[in-house]
Amino acid sequence: MAGLAQSATTRPPPPRWKELTGDRRLGDALAECDAESWDALPLAAKELTRLFPNLWETAKAAERWTAKNPPEAYTDTIRVWGVLNTYRPPGQTRWSRALVRHGADACLALAAVLEVPAEDIRVREGAG
Repeated sequence: MAGLAQSATTRPPPPRWKELTGDRRLGDALAECDAESWDALPLAAKELTRLFPNLWETAKAAERWTAKNPPEAYTDTIRVWGVLNTYRPPGQTRWSRALVRHGADACLALAAVLEVPAEDIRVREGAG
């Protein structure tokens, strides 16, 4: 009996709901992309906030989310939906990442979502 009491006290705590279900925002954002017929999901905080204010209320919230949930952590989702690309829209000095649907032209897909001409989007070859 004493052994039973001992093992019960050394058990790890039960998992929290979030640990069991994961953060659903990436899946929800991809579902919205499907609903909008978008072939790209920009992962820049500013764009996540602009495109999905119901998921990320502020750019800081989106920035924190991407820091805690890097795209590499979602390899199964990404493998099914698309590929990671690195891009730079006009006026932006830093490269950003985006998930682009398999088979889609990255420049055209990003231009449609970002609402800029495709020729203004620079995509880094072999990146992502």
